[in-house]
Amino acid sequence: MVIIGDNLRALIEQHGIVETRDACFDETSISLRLDAQITRIDPPEGVVLTYGEPIPSEYVRESHITTGQGVVLGPRDALLACSLEHIHIPLGYFGLLQTKGSLARLFVALNCCDGQVEPGFKGKITFEICNQSKFSVRLFPRQTVGDLFIFKVSTRQVKPYSGRYQSASKPTIQLPER
Repeated sequence: MVIIGDNLRALIEQHGIVETRDACFDETSISLRLDAQITRIDPPEGVVLTYGEPIPSEYVRESHITTGQGVVLGPRDALLACSLEHIHIPLGYFGLLQTKGSLARLFVALNCCDGQVEPGFKGKITFEICNQSKFSVRLFPRQTVGDLFIFKVSTRQVKPYSGRYQSASKPTIQLPER
């Protein structure tokens, strides 16, 4: 069951799902804005990254989106970013991230099928932003880019999320252990 309307507003208040309650409440979802922190993965041409293995740190470039210039996603370009908002999903609930429709109509996707936010998650949500179009698209920090839908789950008797992305404060990837 998707939680909407007054029930969603009450749930946000009761559990502190998002700290900027009034700015984020949107009748059927929680609106999420783009933070200024971004990460690009940029291996040299010909290098193959292997799923399940850490991404070498020399291929990772962290930066910030400037307010005046924004960030330009070229055709078929991708980057990691995150929500401006810190999210807390209480036990008994599950979040599902979707791209804002107006952004999707520019053929930009906010997530690459990794849009689930598990019970017990706390932190900023990482976005895998992909420009699937043949043209460039500019994004600015603080723009509303996504909707987080909250679902009631069948039981509260689940182990709270405690994975590597817990307490994220910036876009997250798997780097080599130091």
